[in-house]
Amino acid sequence: MPSDVDQVRNWVTARARDLPPGGLTDDLPLWEGRHLTSLHLPELILLLERLRRRPVDVEELTAGDFRDITTIAATFLDTDATATERTTAP
Repeated sequence: MPSDVDQVRNWVTARARDLPPGGLTDDLPLWEGRHLTSLHLPELILLLERLRRRPVDVEELTAGDFRDITTIAATFLDTDATATERTTAP
């Protein structure tokens, strides 16, 4: 079974447009690079809520929370990999 982060990667890959030749990377700017649009955001939030098994408090969201896969995982997913990223991210 894919990890939560893998499920987010798969979701983004299925919806993203104009990915670079190297494909999706965890640090690819999703909105700044116009790979995703604002129309994708509600569906992404629903995916994250399902993976987390709890709601996302939309009142607490900031623009940078969805910058890239690394940021999404560190902000919303409770995994061992993201716990490490949270402590080492600038």
